[in-house]
Amino acid sequence: MRTVILVMFRLAALVLCVFTVLPVVPADEWFVRIFDFPRVQIIAAMAATLIALLVASGQDRRALPAGSHARADRLLRVGFPAALAVAMGWQAFRIFPYTPLAPLQLPRADNLDPDRTIRLLIFNVRYDNTDAGALLDLVAQTNPDAILLVEPTARWDQQLEPLTGRFSHAVRQPQENHYGILLFSRFELIDPEVRFLVEAEVPSVRTGMRLPSGDTLTLYGLHPKPPGLKRPVDRERADAEQRDAELLTVAKEVRESGGGPVIVAGDFNDVAWSHTTRLFQRISGLLDPRVGRGLYNTYNARSALTRFPLDHVFVSEHFRLVDMRVLPPTGSDHHPVLITLAYDPADPEPSPNPTPDPGDLEEANQAIDDGITPDDD
Repeated sequence: MRTVILVMFRLAALVLCVFTVLPVVPADEWFVRIFDFPRVQIIAAMAATLIALLVASGQDRRALPAGSHARADRLLRVGFPAALAVAMGWQAFRIFPYTPLAPLQLPRADNLDPDRTIRLLIFNVRYDNTDAGALLDLVAQTNPDAILLVEPTARWDQQLEPLTGRFSHAVRQPQENHYGILLFSRFELIDPEVRFLVEAEVPSVRTGMRLPSGDTLTLYGLHPKPPGLKRPVDRERADAEQRDAELLTVAKEVRESGGGPVIVAGDFNDVAWSHTTRLFQRISGLLDPRVGRGLYNTYNARSALTRFPLDHVFVSEHFRLVDMRVLPPTGSDHHPVLITLAYDPADPEPSPNPTPDPGDLEEANQAIDDGITPDDD
């Protein structure tokens, strides 16, 4: 019986190692890319499996005859724990930047100018959530300068009409397909536009925004399609091409925009440590306020075991962080995120921007071509 248990733990270790290797494979299939998400959970499972494996191995020390069988047994006893430990190290390496032990990527704001500060609330409301009143209460409590909402339907648009009294500028694209988007702003919006970058049914927002100081910035609001979601036409699960194409299209646009102040926010349907999000950062040169601070998990608000950082804010080096927090859920499966940023273009210690590695631009161009072509031709 002890031998059977030991074999079971070895199989579990093998499966966890495969889960670790899969995201490294250059493939867009959803069943490969989905393993980018649960790295923290996989580390926890690996730690438990490693302990169980060592205990079971110690209890199963049978007297074996000398020779090849004994050498093979010793190799298995050492090999499985060693492979598991290496895989744990790799997973921890990916997670480490999003712990308080890592250096900050976006510095804290030292000097605050109220006229150069923006308080942004980001929330995936979930299309079938009916608790608009909770969101209105949250807005009253947090007093944001701008609100970016994804997944709103026409019903949501109607129920949020009271916000127009406080927010005199808006971009409204409610939809019934999980991909509606609304932006409310106290600050003037300059040339706002709804764009369909990759798919005709998935909108995004780009707009200029004028702060009370007169300074202007560019705000992007995104909600690309997630991998693994069943397509309504054939009920097959979508791969990651469309999501990656949208994120990298915006990354290239930011890179080519001339270096002005930029905020990119929304539900990326991707985790902070994935290959695509890190490529997005290197191409765009934007900074992640979570680096050196924490995970800031926002999904799934309904499950304590499956929590991932899917809702993001990336900013250019012109900004400093005043505050960032994940708020309690208000009826959705996502937590709202409230972030306060200080615009400080004259900061004497600019942040080191992420820069592209060799081949990054070629990879981004290929990913954009792959994502736009299949479903839109």
